Amino acid sequence: MVQYLLKRPIAVFMISIALVFLGLVATKRIPTSLLPKISIPKITVFVSYPNQSAREIETNVVRKLRNQLLQVSHLKDIQSNSFDGQAVINLTFNYGTNTDYAFIETNEKIDAIIGNLPKDLDRPKVIKASASDIPILNLTLSLKNENNTTDFLQLTDFAQNVIKNRLEQLPEIALADMSGFINPQIVIIPDKDKLIALNITDDQIIKAIQDSNFEFSNLIIQNGIYQYNFKLGSPLQNKNDIEKIFINSNNHLLQIKDIAQVKYQSEIIKGMVKDNGKRAIVFSIIKQADAQVSSLKIKLDELIKQFISDYPNLEFKVNQDQSKLLQVTLNNLKQSLIAGSLLAILILFLFLKDVKSPLIIGFSIPLSLVISILLMYLFGMSINIISLSGLILGVGMMIDNSIIVIDNITQKIESGLSLQNAISKGTTEIIAPLFTSVLTTVSVFLPLVFLSGITGALFLDQALSVTIGLGVSLLVSIIIIPVIYQFLHQRKWKIDKFTSSSKIIKIENWYKKGYAVFFERKKITLAIAVAGILLSILFFKILPYKKMPDLKPNDMLLEIDFNQNITVQETAKRVDSMLKSIQPKKSFIQIGEQQYLLNQQKTKRTSEAEIYLQANSSKQITQFKNIIDKKIKNIFPEAKFSFSNTKNVFEQIFGDAQSFLIAKIYNTKNLEVPKVEQLLEINTTFKVKTDAIPLKNTVVLEVIFENVLLYNVDYQKLINQLKTFFNQNAIGNLKSSQKFIPIKLASEQRNLNQIINSNFIVNSKGKAIPLRNLIKIKQQITYKSIYADKYGEYLPFTITQNQFQYWKENNKYNVKFSGSKYEMQALSKELLGVVIISVLLLYFIMAAQFESLWQPIIILLEIPIDIGAGLLLVWLFNGSINVMTIIGIVVMSGIIINDSILKIHTINQLRKNGLSLRKAVEQAGKLRLKPIIMTTLTTTLALLPFLFLDGMGSALQKPLALVVIGGLVLGTFISLYFVPIMY
Repeated sequence: MVQYLLKRPIAVFMISIALVFLGLVATKRIPTSLLPKISIPKITVFVSYPNQSAREIETNVVRKLRNQLLQVSHLKDIQSNSFDGQAVINLTFNYGTNTDYAFIETNEKIDAIIGNLPKDLDRPKVIKASASDIPILNLTLSLKNENNTTDFLQLTDFAQNVIKNRLEQLPEIALADMSGFINPQIVIIPDKDKLIALNITDDQIIKAIQDSNFEFSNLIIQNGIYQYNFKLGSPLQNKNDIEKIFINSNNHLLQIKDIAQVKYQSEIIKGMVKDNGKRAIVFSIIKQADAQVSSLKIKLDELIKQFISDYPNLEFKVNQDQSKLLQVTLNNLKQSLIAGSLLAILILFLFLKDVKSPLIIGFSIPLSLVISILLMYLFGMSINIISLSGLILGVGMMIDNSIIVIDNITQKIESGLSLQNAISKGTTEIIAPLFTSVLTTVSVFLPLVFLSGITGALFLDQALSVTIGLGVSLLVSIIIIPVIYQFLHQRKWKIDKFTSSSKIIKIENWYKKGYAVFFERKKITLAIAVAGILLSILFFKILPYKKMPDLKPNDMLLEIDFNQNITVQETAKRVDSMLKSIQPKKSFIQIGEQQYLLNQQKTKRTSEAEIYLQANSSKQITQFKNIIDKKIKNIFPEAKFSFSNTKNVFEQIFGDAQSFLIAKIYNTKNLEVPKVEQLLEINTTFKVKTDAIPLKNTVVLEVIFENVLLYNVDYQKLINQLKTFFNQNAIGNLKSSQKFIPIKLASEQRNLNQIINSNFIVNSKGKAIPLRNLIKIKQQITYKSIYADKYGEYLPFTITQNQFQYWKENNKYNVKFSGSKYEMQALSKELLGVVIISVLLLYFIMAAQFESLWQPIIILLEIPIDIGAGLLLVWLFNGSINVMTIIGIVVMSGIIINDSILKIHTINQLRKNGLSLRKAVEQAGKLRLKPIIMTTLTTTLALLPFLFLDGMGSALQKPLALVVIGGLVLGTFISLYFVPIMY
């Protein structure tokens, strides 16, 4: 085959140019995103039931929904959380479930039970989770100058009708999900003295407004042979329309404005967003699934510049930009390509003694990469963090394959063969071991696909990108490189050989001396190998386990609950006073209930806030934490708070929402959680802090029914009056051009005691009865949230491993356990199975290659030895075992295995040619010396900067670099001496 290609170089070049051209087109069209397009097997049901307590929502709504939704097919788990006014039900399905069908079935189950739910309940919203729903960035909008509520209402109207529409007109944006806005309402506050003097009741005002606010549309009337459509009535459209409504008081016509104030104001604010101390509206930008992140970012930046130019009184800011993570990965790929290529060329200059061979690397690597992207495009894949990491792994292998082919051809030329014969023979004899080395690397990744859940789905994307990258690099090495090699070496260059072979001879002499020493003292080599295996076992036990490496970020998240019945405005005031002492570079605060359509998990109570803080350095972040910690404990001792790193896209999907170990206490006597009064008993029984369960003080207004009857007060009238006093008496809607605005009858009094003690209710006989005679007030401590799962309501307690056995043995309460511990145990079992499958596949492939059952064992023994050296370097740099460490182990193992496969293949070839065992081993070591050293140097030097550079990209790659460098340093010794000795 190689001979045939060498005779048709123009055909090979034309096909290569065509593939490059198609690949360049594909790079412009292939979608780019943070993650592959995977289906997350989760559905969220969001229940909104204003003015109802957590207990009423749980009992009357959520319990019925939960029991109904348990019938949905392929349901793995169901969790609900009910709190005042709202509830969230999370359904988790077995991975592989078609979430589109699950979404339809969930809606069908809700429709089937909707008739048994309260009549005034809005239909629950059903939201399907997707990786593509994770916001690419947040865009905040605020007023430059100090503003009041009226200004912010105007800003809300402008944001909803102008900014949101312009953002969503960009073809790359699927949704601009809004939060932080406020909704308007019309409030009518009667003058009580005037009402009494004119003998006008609230009911008359309500009736007058409702009578004036009607419309019959699309009525048909016939007039002779003609037929007309007409409408009757003129609905209220603005505040002035309400003020002009007439009321008949003892045959005197009065207008609403004569007896009441009509105000255009905001509804009760349940949530707020603040950007750098200013109240703001936030747009979470969700991209189209097939859009390119880079294209979206460019167009969005242009649009923001246009906004700034068009609206000089407004401020537009971008924060929590997740696209940076993708950019970091792209930069890492570029760095790996450039550094790897330059170092490979430099080292080839030194080792191969000519100018031409290194230039081949300059052709092969970008060629392999462009063709890989073309194949990914044809397979329907996208450029994302996962597939890019696979390509980065493949880039190292591309360099290795090129070095091995070029070196083998050069050796054949030096042995006296003609150029064409050297290229043909040098390439042909290396095809089998290169193919085996590609198969062994792929065989490590493919079994990871068998991991359950999203982890397996992501590894599928990585396994495909690695397979494509390695497959393309193999084809380029054995098809295109020989032709380029022939083309360059047929040309006469003025500068051909530029260095002497003295340096190479010195390296070979060192190797011979080492070979003699270690073969005479085999026990030293074996002792080093055993030490490597023991180190790998030791460090797997003592190193900490984490999902992601420590990035030393210059930002953080602070979640705080002041644990008091306070308003959103008071929470904001406390947060502002707390942040004044630290003056962060950037802050983004979300307080209370958020209004996102997709991210309902952001819903919080009015006393809660999530605060994003950015500093100038990681050191300053530590200072912020210390200052905030002291301030909260001194000023707000009742508050509960926690610090965490900002969640990147991985942590949003894979982050442990649960604690490591959770004990759930269920009531053995009824369906409800244990009463609040039982918390003291639970504390005594289990020796836990019951303040971990959030409680709240609730004011309970009880109607004194005997007095209602005694004073002849209409019960419904009493309830309506109470709604008015508390500004909750909705009497209609204002039909503006854009939306319906609620109209409410209200009272100016806001103090609870003032409302109870100074107001009267007119009874059926026209007498004014003091409100305090009809109701009584008492305080009650209740749960802030009510948690439940498929077994019913429970109290969750985070416990330690030491407490586990004590809880397990106690039989006073019904206790069940959950948490990330059980997920980790299941994942560990799966990983063990995957490792066994990978090792068996490696053995089968190499056994087939060598036609030997024992030679593959030599190579497999090398892996745990080199892992020990890699983990030693991780330990010395205070690292951990995480995703990047594991990928580093895979990369390092692949490179070392390739070297050993080629070495044993060469030994076998030499023995077939008639050399003795000792001579074959010694000669193979000499022939494979340069490729092994070149591979180690290029890879090590390319990764070395990651150990000392700052920044997120370097921090992400550092664990991988440590493992690979440590493993290769020892692995080179093992390949040079341990493998021959064991052979």
